[in-house]
Amino acid sequence: MASTSSRGSEVLLSVVSSPFVKSVSIFAGDKAFLTQYYKETKSVYSAVVEKGRETRIDDEELLRASRILVRLMAMVGKAVKSRYYSFTGTLVLGDELVFRPYVSPTSTARVRIRGHDILVDAGEALRKKIKTKTDIEAAVRRILELLRDETRLDDR
Repeated sequence: MASTSSRGSEVLLSVVSSPFVKSVSIFAGDKAFLTQYYKETKSVYSAVVEKGRETRIDDEELLRASRILVRLMAMVGKAVKSRYYSFTGTLVLGDELVFRPYVSPTSTARVRIRGHDILVDAGEALRKKIKTKTDIEAAVRRILELLRDETRLDDR
């Protein structure tokens, strides 16, 4: 069956917290931001990619934000007793960022990100407010700017 392209209007965020790989991916339009940490080799890969092109990203603030998101979703997964390592959902942009990851085949959590504050609502399993040293919202918005910046990838 042939795949159909999406309208490109939704931004998707995917966080993987497996024993071997930690990863954050953001998909917007035809581009993706990927950052992956391989535990065994202790190597990190971070880039914006699109149709055969990549621009490597070496930004410690973005890596810190990614690590926080991975730890956050590991905590959410444990609280809801999820059997999954990957949590994917829509990322809605507004006054704050709202991430709605699937934590089971039929239910989602709600993660609201505003500056240094993260509010997690996973039903009765977990309701928590977390304050971070890293401005997660600014880091995610910077990633989205990289994904929207047409010239960044074309100037290679």
